[in-house]
Amino acid sequence: MTTTWLGRTMYSLDTESTSLDTESARVVTLTLGRSTSPGHWSPKSYLLDPGVEIPAEATAVHGITTEHAQKEGMQPGHALHEVWLWLTQIATGRTPLVIFNAPYDLTLLDREFRRHLGKPLPAGLTVLDTLALFRRFDWTTGGRSLGKLAARHGITFPAHDAEADALASLRLLHILADANDLLPLIDADVLHRAQVGWWVQQQDAVEARAAGNGVPFTRQNHWPLIPATD
Repeated sequence: MTTTWLGRTMYSLDTESTSLDTESARVVTLTLGRSTSPGHWSPKSYLLDPGVEIPAEATAVHGITTEHAQKEGMQPGHALHEVWLWLTQIATGRTPLVIFNAPYDLTLLDREFRRHLGKPLPAGLTVLDTLALFRRFDWTTGGRSLGKLAARHGITFPAHDAEADALASLRLLHILADANDLLPLIDADVLHRAQVGWWVQQQDAVEARAAGNGVPFTRQNHWPLIPATD
């Protein structure tokens, strides 16, 4: 029997930051975890001193204060260089990288790499975005946040903890693939390319839903990375 990407090595990534603005936000915590087979999980987690004040509203989400980050956190350049090397190896090996809402985390990292290392996100990553894939293959109703998806599928975890979020995203991908037998048979590179178009289509639905609810919405058609303007 042919082994699909579901049974091979994958990585999963999540970040927590100082804000939702990927152009100015700084990484506070980051987890990059490796899974060599279903059920295996080996995470590497980082706490960074972002070099700026962590706003109270950000602390309310992930629980990290400025004082804690300054006392216990790594210098951003050192941690980010290590993560950049990891991602370069992942891209070179064509190993799938699982992320929930890839444009946020990868754009945040791209800007941080440029800021501290003078180079962009490594090119050639094969991304499996749990958000984009659930929007495409899951027909159940309800919210599509990581927390709401996890709750509907019996996953209990401390939300907005980078390590827990990365693992939850990976577990949700396995659940989605188990429920859709053909999904793992699609090559990961093909899925990556397909998500570029699916994301744009999904923005149509999100935009329409926001308009119907009277909620402001800024359309974002780029996946998995928002291009830098400089």
